[in-house]
This record gives sequence, C-alpha cells and structure tokens, in this order.
Amino acid sequence: MTRNSQDKLNAFHVSGSVGIAAVLAAICNSLPLFFLVAGALIAASVFTGEVRLPKQRSGKSRR
Repeated sequence: MTRNSQDKLNAFHVSGSVGIAAVLAAICNSLPLFFLVAGALIAASVFTGEVRLPKQRSGKSRR
C-alpha cells in the first residue's frame, strides 16, 4: 500500500497529538485525561484543517 504525502501528514499530526496527550497524562497520572486531551487535540486538528479526512467519491471510480 502506498502512502501519499497527505496520509503521512495526517499520521504525523495524530501521533503528535497522542504524544502530547501521553506526556500530560503521565505528568498528572490520569488515564481519562489522556483520552480527553487526545480527543480534543485531534478534533482541533480536523477542525482547523491540519488533518484532512478522505473525500467520499461518487459512484464512479476514477482510474
């Protein structure tokens, strides 16, 4: 499976968000904080357009 640059950037943003959430959760020793911060950072990345979701194609496939 080949990965294009958009997939690589999305993976970078998501892994960065999870990493930041892990550090904060480890400092506070709180698992619920990890999920809250990771979800908030990923949602913010999607909202601001840093993480681009794949577009749904119509019934016709392009080749």
